Amino acid sequence: MKEHSHQFKFESHKEKEMADFRKLLLALVAGALLFTTVASADPYSCRATAVPTLVRSEGLAEMMGDVLLLCSGDVPSGGILANIRLRLTQNITSDMESSPTNEALLVLDEGLTATGLKFYGPGTSAPPYIQNLYQASRISDDEIEWAGVWLAAPSSNPYKIIRLTNVRGNAQGAGSFGTIFATVNIVSPTSVPVDNAVLRVADTRPGMSFAVTSQGYKNCETPSATMALKFTEGFASAFKRKGDAATEDNTPGGAYLTESGFNPGSLLITGTLAANTTVPGQANYGTRLMARFKNVPSGVTLSVPKQVTTSSGMVVQLVDSPDADGGGGTVTTGTGSVNVPSSGLVVYEVVTVPALSYSTQETVTVTVSASYSIPGPLGTATANGNLAPISTVTTSSSSAYEPRFVDTASDSTIMTIGPCRTILLFPYVTNQAGFDTGIAISNTSRDPLGTTNQSGACTLYYYGNTNGSTGPTSQTTPAISAGSHFAMMLSGGGGVFNYNGTMTACSAGNCVAPLFQGYVFAICDFQFAHGYAFISDVGASKLAQGYLALVVPDRGTSAGSRKPEHSSTASGANTGEQLGN
Repeated sequence: MKEHSHQFKFESHKEKEMADFRKLLLALVAGALLFTTVASADPYSCRATAVPTLVRSEGLAEMMGDVLLLCSGDVPSGGILANIRLRLTQNITSDMESSPTNEALLVLDEGLTATGLKFYGPGTSAPPYIQNLYQASRISDDEIEWAGVWLAAPSSNPYKIIRLTNVRGNAQGAGSFGTIFATVNIVSPTSVPVDNAVLRVADTRPGMSFAVTSQGYKNCETPSATMALKFTEGFASAFKRKGDAATEDNTPGGAYLTESGFNPGSLLITGTLAANTTVPGQANYGTRLMARFKNVPSGVTLSVPKQVTTSSGMVVQLVDSPDADGGGGTVTTGTGSVNVPSSGLVVYEVVTVPALSYSTQETVTVTVSASYSIPGPLGTATANGNLAPISTVTTSSSSAYEPRFVDTASDSTIMTIGPCRTILLFPYVTNQAGFDTGIAISNTSRDPLGTTNQSGACTLYYYGNTNGSTGPTSQTTPAISAGSHFAMMLSGGGGVFNYNGTMTACSAGNCVAPLFQGYVFAICDFQFAHGYAFISDVGASKLAQGYLALVVPDRGTSAGSRKPEHSSTASGANTGEQLGN
């Protein structure tokens, strides 16, 4: 009996162990299921990426690269309503539409719907969460926010792509070879982490270099050679046409290659963008190239072409009556040439850019012609070049142009009008050992041959000695008009005997070189000067000798030293009379 009782107790204990094991197994299975359920939960989160772009370092309202948020994960039943903020390391200069709203746009899932590309903007009727297009509001100079964005509507699939576009920035603030970064964060009752939240959105490079091809002219010659203004891109695609945001740039992320950004245009089904549907993303102008001429001598007329076409087909067109900052005015049409206005301001706008031009660094060469009546004026003119319009507005604005640029121009000499001249050499003069020398210079530009009358002074240069010391410094005669002559004695001075019978004496200290012996150059600021020297004993009672001054070829504006007479017809030589030719 005891044996059966013992066996019964053993079996009862074994059954209890099996029951406990089954409970433990069930608990482990339940725990595993619970763990699996928790592990499978994937909270909604986003990863940020950007498409950095090259921007012009002179620019104050350059379009930054778009920022994309690629999002996924489970959504709570109430959906996710959030504010999305973007901050730049430079000021944000996107156009202000109606404060505080600006042109920067947020697009959900690229605007793609079940029936194609469509946009539902601010003010879309209920239910509000079908809106897929939002406008930003200004928070500070460097930060904007898109408020009330439904990243996932209640009981619906979440949006997977969030595009932040039309963000313009002050590239000039980053310098010529700088980088501009953007920081993105999402503020929501439902925590939405953003991975890679700091993004490079733009690299700055100089957008343009400017140079001139200058010319030197003589005031007695009709100008023939042309000058040139040369605007060269700092990088391919730095020069852009204006573009139409509402018709050309209405696909999010499109390669617009214009000064304009994104605008939904006619694809905006409902809702109203601030100001009106054509403003966000729309630039005011294509790239403008401005030149400013300064100190153009009175009486000189400069002319430039209305249209310039580069070798690859880029076309720039002259702007009629621009403002002083390079904005405003009307883009002309057609070809031909026009005179530069008295203000000296010339502005061109890029109107055509073939695809080939976007892959090459273009140079826009504007030829400049000069004209004036003979004899022309004397003087030097400069020119400078800049991207336009120029501005000092470095923050968001409702009135400043897009694009706009700082003024970085510096002046370069583009034209010099020098006097037509004759160079005379008196190879020997003396006022020593009882001798004296008289010098005469005639202005023979008045003649029966129809020569244009010219007038100018002569500068005398003395090379020799005065009783062991050096000769006098250079001296200048009064102006010698056509048909008049100048005469002097080394010992006693002189003056100009005018064509009308009057006499103009030299000023004190000029036209006199007592006790000098050597040779004299006379450089006269008119053509057809002729000289005569007369050497005699004092009183001319015993000895006398006269000779004609030598005419030295004038090298004009060409570089180089004095040349022999047979070279007088070389490039740059004066076209005036040269004895012996």
